[in-house]
Amino acid sequence: MENEDLPTTIADYQGAQFPYAYHFEAHLLAKFLTRYATQRGVRHIVDNVQDVGLDERGWISHVQTAEHGRLEGDLFVDCTGFRALLLNKALGEPFVSYQDTLPNDSAVALQVPMDMDKDPIRPCTTATAQDAGWIWTIPLISRLGTGYVYSRDYLEPEEAERTLREFVGPAAADVPANHIKMRIGRSRRGWVNNCVAIGLSSGFVEPLESTGIFFIHYAIEQLVKYYPAADWDASLREQYNNSLMNVMDGVREFLVLHYRGAKRADNQYWRDTNTRKIPDSLAERLEQWESKVPDAGTVYPRYHGLPPYSYNCILLGTGGIDVRPSPALDLIDEKDALAEFQLIKDKARTLVASLPTQNEYFRKMRDGA
Repeated sequence: MENEDLPTTIADYQGAQFPYAYHFEAHLLAKFLTRYATQRGVRHIVDNVQDVGLDERGWISHVQTAEHGRLEGDLFVDCTGFRALLLNKALGEPFVSYQDTLPNDSAVALQVPMDMDKDPIRPCTTATAQDAGWIWTIPLISRLGTGYVYSRDYLEPEEAERTLREFVGPAAADVPANHIKMRIGRSRRGWVNNCVAIGLSSGFVEPLESTGIFFIHYAIEQLVKYYPAADWDASLREQYNNSLMNVMDGVREFLVLHYRGAKRADNQYWRDTNTRKIPDSLAERLEQWESKVPDAGTVYPRYHGLPPYSYNCILLGTGGIDVRPSPALDLIDEKDALAEFQLIKDKARTLVASLPTQNEYFRKMRDGA
């Protein structure tokens, strides 16, 4: 029996953070969602937008497509990626760049085939620091998704691709590379008149914390939450815009902390992380954390999907910023804490010895076992 009172959206879970994530084939998910929607009456049109029409109020009246002509509507969702054809180009909404604090503006990606019967699959995404950014490695059943996120101020695309191929090894030799120019920041407002930008057209913060899909999911939930009636109440747009602005600005702060906290200065890219501009509010928080590690009262105060312990993990893990525990801890007997840590270690060893490997698990899942 289902309990209708259970939380069902990210907004309902704002106090929680799940200790796991999923790796999946994005194009397969898109196919699934398309089938799910069309079975419920959605008309699915695949076409190229050639022009955007505005009425006398400056609201969008229609989009002109290459093969289906004029498509009219009441509410338009801009999903045109970094181009933001509706929100930024047609409606002229300004873009707020984060480039001054997060310089990585480019990526080169490879889809490297792998054989599940031969190659071990890691149960996590790996981020590996490089001379001008970092490399992601995301294992899937049939391939590795990998890419180098970097700043063109420090590295040319050809050198980035060469570095990535060397990092992957012989398996990347004949794999075509996809070079991506990223627009880092957000539109000043994600909802203007009768147009809501969702995804890259709304904003993007470099993918070190893999927040792209989270931003999409959150924006859809907020659109449902503030969905307009026939009177197009402007306060609904304002509340939506504030919620999306807070989420993106909060993630921006958290990502800046990764670089500011890095204990690395072996080249100009990493030396500049210590002198580059940071948001004023983050500078204030860093001063607080020097006296006491972050808690719920001293991290970014508005919902952005990241709990206080995430801040502690980055600060303690990167090691470039000195932080102190609460002085009250000096008065506590540490024996109980050490005993708990030992229990965790013992449980981890037991689980590693008894659970199947990633490859074994997926093989049984595919076989229906």
